[in-house]
Amino acid sequence: MTDAISIKAQLQACRSKEETFKALVALSKTLPRLSAEEKTEENKVKGCDSAVWLIIKESNGIRHFNADSDAKLMRGVLIVILSLVSGKTRSNIQQMDLTAELAELNLSSYLTSSRTNGILAILNRIQHV
Repeated sequence: MTDAISIKAQLQACRSKEETFKALVALSKTLPRLSAEEKTEENKVKGCDSAVWLIIKESNGIRHFNADSDAKLMRGVLIVILSLVSGKTRSNIQQMDLTAELAELNLSSYLTSSRTNGILAILNRIQHV
């Protein structure tokens, strides 16, 4: 997975909504797809307009995430979110202000109220499950 620093630099370099959209779509292609067996109701994030699945695994106190969506733009947003939290402990993740982190990345024009609710549901699940 692409690291958070390079993703942040890539998104902050975007000077228009179109550039940001293209960057998110390009990032979406780097997110590994979940199998049909992993796309269960249990893994589905409630509150998202598009279908979003999130799998959280922990090994030696370190959290690892797999996610997928049926929407390209949301897959791009997922890769951004996962780059921020993957490889950290639950405690580290809970102490992060993920909303503020995302606000720094030129994503506001894509975060319609319904999409924002979905992203907040994803962040809530990441920080509290």
